[in-house]
Amino acid sequence: MLILVAACSAPADTAVRIDAVTPAYGPLAGGTRIVIAGDRFADDAGPTRVLVGGRESPLANAIDDATLEVVIPPGDQPGDAELVVFNRNGTAISTTAFHYAAQPAITAIAPATVIYNVPTTTMTVTGSGFLDDGAGEPIVLVDGVPALDVEVTSDTELTFTAPSGRALGRPRVEVANARGVAAKDRGFRYRPSARSGLLLFALTSQTFATFFDPVDKSLVSIPRVGPFIGLSSVVVDDEGEYWGTERSGGRLGRIDLGTQRFEQPVQIGFRLPAMTRIDGMQYGFDRWTLRFGKFGLDGAFQHVGETLMPCCGSYGMAYNGTALYFTSRTGQDKFINTIDRDTGELGTPVKLLGTPSLHIEEMRFFGGKLFAASRDGNLVEIDPATGAVTHVASIFRSNAMEVFE
Repeated sequence: MLILVAACSAPADTAVRIDAVTPAYGPLAGGTRIVIAGDRFADDAGPTRVLVGGRESPLANAIDDATLEVVIPPGDQPGDAELVVFNRNGTAISTTAFHYAAQPAITAIAPATVIYNVPTTTMTVTGSGFLDDGAGEPIVLVDGVPALDVEVTSDTELTFTAPSGRALGRPRVEVANARGVAAKDRGFRYRPSARSGLLLFALTSQTFATFFDPVDKSLVSIPRVGPFIGLSSVVVDDEGEYWGTERSGGRLGRIDLGTQRFEQPVQIGFRLPAMTRIDGMQYGFDRWTLRFGKFGLDGAFQHVGETLMPCCGSYGMAYNGTALYFTSRTGQDKFINTIDRDTGELGTPVKLLGTPSLHIEEMRFFGGKLFAASRDGNLVEIDPATGAVTHVASIFRSNAMEVFE
């Protein structure tokens, strides 16, 4: 404990005095140098000690009677810090001469998406602590990779050029300067394409998913970096979050496309080979009981009607805004049909005119066309009215698919 004893009997013109501090700020981490201008720091003063915000400075050196060099200790919080200088000549206190600068902070990053292989996008970071109070030159890291063209435009805004990244990744963005480090997890998303398309979730240990662009028929392979998760069906909710069911394991959970991890999983008592989302509710059928139903993301399954789905396999499900379609297999033949989501009543089946190896894993409407992933590694287009099947692309076997906006 430090006990300060002021030399009350000292004349005013011989007492310790604080006139100014340069610079008048320092980082919360401490360790930087300030210079206190005043009086009575050296002449017959003995050791001069300094407290900043109640903590003693690790170094206080009187250059002369009017100049005191100080290394500031770490602070507890940003804002004005009481400055106390004392020696044999007395004690001087100032509550406004020095303040700890707040660490930088990130509130937003724009744009929210960047094409993964186009390293020319200018990003704008808004927040605070980028320029004032000796912030200095910043360094911006994107998942640990230094960004280029960093430019501070004000204390609340800076820009940088985003480096290339992994498609679907959501990198951590850090801004480091003399005031400290600011970080934002999931700062933005690396898009596989400027256009919307289809995500096909693979059943291989090397590939997490493949993005298909229906406009130019291009494919972007997204390598697996997270643990292997075999997905049987996937939907995207109103917030743009993807949810899936495990092919084995009986769980429903959120899929973090950046880390490729299964999060917030809940155990479900049914197996979903296919599902789709309509008006905030998921629709699918239980492979074990062949019953059609609906369920929330909590996994509570409600049967719709009494109809049993056709057996066995080649299941897919898709909604075009008007009708809910599904595919199934009976013997060696595959069919497409409709099902009423309110009653479970089936329509009239239409035989699919595909190759013998056609086995539907999942399907989705996109741009007015119905696309389906087949077990043989082909992506096909189906005409629900005629059953015509057209080859579109060759891909890894994908057991689940969903639209990517």
